[in-house]
Amino acid sequence: MAQLFATIAKEVTDRFGAEGEEAIRQAVRTFGRRRGQNIAANVEQAGLEKSAENYLPFYDMERSNLFKYENKYGPAQLEQHFSECIFAKAWMEMGMEKYGLLYCEEIDPAIAGGYNPKFKCHHDKYFLKGDDCCHFVFKIEDGEDK
Repeated sequence: MAQLFATIAKEVTDRFGAEGEEAIRQAVRTFGRRRGQNIAANVEQAGLEKSAENYLPFYDMERSNLFKYENKYGPAQLEQHFSECIFAKAWMEMGMEKYGLLYCEEIDPAIAGGYNPKFKCHHDKYFLKGDDCCHFVFKIEDGEDK
């Protein structure tokens, strides 16, 4: 999937420049929002609140064992630290970090926003930007865990 995404993103941005890049980013945001809405629907169907604690248990896609990560929960927040990412690995092996970032910079904030508009994703470290990990903090922005 990572190789396919990078190949499509490169072709679109090569042909259409900045407008193509924005189209790719918008497509990722649309995809992410829909995923978040699906997660929210599953949480609501279970009769639960759209909280930080209920986000991952109702996540819509199973993660491969090729991802290595830790989750830490705090009041109205979830912190994720990835020490291995198969997507980033594939994009780096292809020399396609630029195109992988079109996905990585957009997907998690979009999923979080689709899940709960108050649930904000702050992605401050990226393998694709030379960091030794990917790090995210998801927070219910106003402090209310709803």
